[in-house]
Amino acid sequence: MKILYILDYFYPSTGGVERVFENITNHFSQNHEIIVLTSKFSQNLPSKEFYKNITIYRIGKNRFLFTILGSFFWLKLLKNIDLIHTSTYNAAYVAKFLSFFTKAPVILTSHEIVWKNWYKFKWKIKWFFYKKIEDFIYKFNFFYVFVSQHVRNIAISSYKIKKHKVIYNWLENISFNKINKKDLWFSKNDFLWVFAWRPWWLKWLDFLLENFQEIKKLNPKFKLLLILLEKNNSKKLQKINSYLNKDIKILYEIPHHKIYDYLQLADVGIVPSRSEWFGFTALEFSNLWKTTVLSFVGGIPEINFWDCHFFKPDNKQQFLKAFHEIFNWKKNNYSYNKKLTIEKMNKNYKKIYKKLITN
Repeated sequence: MKILYILDYFYPSTGGVERVFENITNHFSQNHEIIVLTSKFSQNLPSKEFYKNITIYRIGKNRFLFTILGSFFWLKLLKNIDLIHTSTYNAAYVAKFLSFFTKAPVILTSHEIVWKNWYKFKWKIKWFFYKKIEDFIYKFNFFYVFVSQHVRNIAISSYKIKKHKVIYNWLENISFNKINKKDLWFSKNDFLWVFAWRPWWLKWLDFLLENFQEIKKLNPKFKLLLILLEKNNSKKLQKINSYLNKDIKILYEIPHHKIYDYLQLADVGIVPSRSEWFGFTALEFSNLWKTTVLSFVGGIPEINFWDCHFFKPDNKQQFLKAFHEIFNWKKNNYSYNKKLTIEKMNKNYKKIYKKLITN
């Protein structure tokens, strides 16, 4: 079987979606021919690369040029494609265009549906067009995989999707090299709070930083470590850097195979998202048995367990209350009944691949 993966970003990009697809492609490359078409998000990357039995083609210096150039450049490389697997947003349009020529079925993994939340952004005209782009994607005749029941419910109610399945993501098995707080900028007695995500609006880092001093009043030993997965948004980072001091430190673009080295340092994990459809870092904190403060939003409550302190987005009182509970040793124990493994995830995708190709 010859499978074409069309993705906005792929290795060596370090986001959660990229990590999921790296695990999927690594698995299926053991028995099938795998081609990945993605954007050339860094000009230091080669246009063509062989990586772990996977052929990677990179086109366009960003995801928008990738949509245009990927659609036409690829016409000569589409021989004998049996299946196309893609994700949102820009890659879905390339997949739709190329499916006309390959006649191959398309599976789309949907990690989020922003839907009406687009209108919460500052520039409403701009985000109106983004919503229309999203609306078109869910009118394609694809097989849709949703990463949580929450995403599925939005899709069903908003777009009346019929061909679909929920497959929870999972990442690589957790392992880490032991490092200590004093290896960074902290002392062993500091109470360390760790945030690890991209620094854009939906991840709600602004809210976190604006309320840091309020939390520090509850515990003077409170310190914050920010692990930011990108550093190319100078305007956003300028604002973040204005908060940095001896109590708030930052690391950029940690390779994902080292991310657990730093997550395991946390006394408290923090996931203050406005709209998180799955919550990779949240689940990682749970699997490290870390006390975590989380937004009660999206798919996050579905997948977390252990000591979870939830608060509603935009509710400062509940946010501060979570830390009151933690500092008073109150635990909120949640059951865990989903065995999320890479093997189970790939097994579910294999069933869908087989079903689509044989139909």
